[in-house]
Amino acid sequence: MMLVARDMGSKLTVEPPPDETGSRPAIFIMPESTPSDDALVARVQAQCTQSLADVDRLLDYIQASLLLSHWFITHRRVLEAQYTSAVVNRFIINCQLHQIDRTTMQEMAPGTIPPPDGASRWDGSLLGRPKDREELAIRISLFWGSFFLDKITCLLTGVPPTYDDTDVCHITTAFPRMRDEYVSGTAFEIPYASVDSLFDGTSFSSQHQDSLNTLQMKGVALLDRAMRYVSRAPASSKEVVHFYESVKKLKSTTKQVFSTSAYTRPAVTRSRALFVTTAKSVIGLLALTAEIHATHIKNSDGAFMLFDDEDSALKDRIDAAHACATVVAVALDELKAMASGFPPEAKQPGIEQTCFTLGLLLAFPAGVLLEKFGQTESRIEMERLGSHRRMQLEQEKSDDELQLKIMLNAIHAFRDDCPIVDDYWQAMQHASLA
Repeated sequence: MMLVARDMGSKLTVEPPPDETGSRPAIFIMPESTPSDDALVARVQAQCTQSLADVDRLLDYIQASLLLSHWFITHRRVLEAQYTSAVVNRFIINCQLHQIDRTTMQEMAPGTIPPPDGASRWDGSLLGRPKDREELAIRISLFWGSFFLDKITCLLTGVPPTYDDTDVCHITTAFPRMRDEYVSGTAFEIPYASVDSLFDGTSFSSQHQDSLNTLQMKGVALLDRAMRYVSRAPASSKEVVHFYESVKKLKSTTKQVFSTSAYTRPAVTRSRALFVTTAKSVIGLLALTAEIHATHIKNSDGAFMLFDDEDSALKDRIDAAHACATVVAVALDELKAMASGFPPEAKQPGIEQTCFTLGLLLAFPAGVLLEKFGQTESRIEMERLGSHRRMQLEQEKSDDELQLKIMLNAIHAFRDDCPIVDDYWQAMQHASLA
């Protein structure tokens, strides 16, 4: 926790102003005697090892390992992040946190009589039964946090993910809800949905009830599956159709959710407004980058599975890339408005201080537009100077440059606080130009 607190504290250069309620956010001051980063990392690793050896505080071990992996990523120590994430993910699988399905959840539902000894899926497991519904919520949240981190480290390193949805780690854990919903019991009234439902046509039967956590994890699962479809032909065309329907429904559901009064009315605090803006941007980009990858999906014969030909696939790919720029532009406008009232010497609240995921996702649409630039320039050179067609192509290139500039401005905003984003973007750029 001290590693994370130190990073957060370093982002506050001056005392923040009061929020709309008149409250001034508290600033955590790190003591001067705090050990170095390397010393803290060694201490965390030693205590995690001891926790496993003693079979003690295993949920704390999982949480500490996930935080450490995230810290490694933000400090460009990607291979250490991947190793830490892979180890804790395997432990999570052994604890069966990836298979908290409908039946397992209902054991904790209000009014349900607990099963007798030996009849619960938790009996005989490393963690045992959750002591209450809040602990069940924590277990579900920890799994989905590890799922998200697994996909991010896979994106950065190219190493296959731990959660590859094979028979060994087939995911059936319900999509996450807010902790209060589990405690109150309302989470048990919502129709069950997990990763499989994204590909069998049942995921969005209760889409109006999706939480932001649910939408985000659906987006991660869809992007992961799209990338796998590109690398190897899908098992069936029906599965791909359901996948693509889920992508479209995620986009429409996101609009519906954020048009409700819970998100359209003014936020009570800047932190709440920042959270909503960031969540909306991340979910939107996840759906759009999944759509970009979908334009590359082909069957074993090399034919497109969702489009008639390369031209129609390319058009959809470019439209999705432009939509990504729109998502970012809207987010930047909202963040700029939020920054009013902050002293000029203070770091303004922005994407770079909240979620590096946005920067990683933007590399995909930016790569699409970079690829198009080369094609457009070649076509321009083939047209006669002053011709109507040449002017059309030059205007098209100018429009694409504007969209790309919006995305690059957001990517570059991460350089100071999340240099790993710039590393990833440079690698993607070199690959597109090779």
